[in-house]
Amino acid sequence: MTIPKYLFHYFEVEKGPFRNITEFGLEKAIDIQNQISDGLNSKRPPNYIELRFALEERLKEQFIAKGGKPNRNDPFYFTLGECEWAKSWYVNPGVVKIPLSALKAEHISFTYPDSMVSFQFYDEPKLATYRKDFNGQVYLLNEIGKVINEYGLPSENKWQSEEELKFDRYIEVQVWDDTVIKKYQNKA
Repeated sequence: MTIPKYLFHYFEVEKGPFRNITEFGLEKAIDIQNQISDGLNSKRPPNYIELRFALEERLKEQFIAKGGKPNRNDPFYFTLGECEWAKSWYVNPGVVKIPLSALKAEHISFTYPDSMVSFQFYDEPKLATYRKDFNGQVYLLNEIGKVINEYGLPSENKWQSEEELKFDRYIEVQVWDDTVIKKYQNKA
């Protein structure tokens, strides 16, 4: 199976693309989260912001340990390939499509599935029903193809029809660099 050739970044059109809730610190992140009143992102648990900061630290540590070279403290989030379901997070969704080939391998990492889901399944004994070998790990570009070959790509058909796959909706890509992002910022 081949790796999808494009990354997709979904966002609220009114707010614009490439905004990370953790970019400006804890207090600002809490303030931003408290202002979200519509869409799936308004239904986050009360401890979401604290979980997100802790998770991003783990992602970055694993990424660096594997040889990644982040140029940011926090990543921009994408899906590997298109994910129609991700549009449900927003009231008025927008999308930016970037070729995977436009990014340097040293600046991107992957989790299967979404990083919050992957690490919660890895950490929480009560979620063992959904845990898979690929959970709780960060992958580099040269590793994600093997993971896809072994487990396949997430698909709507799979997560809607197989209980153990219902949270495996996409492979998340973390982009740890601003360079390519700036080129696409104005195209959104």
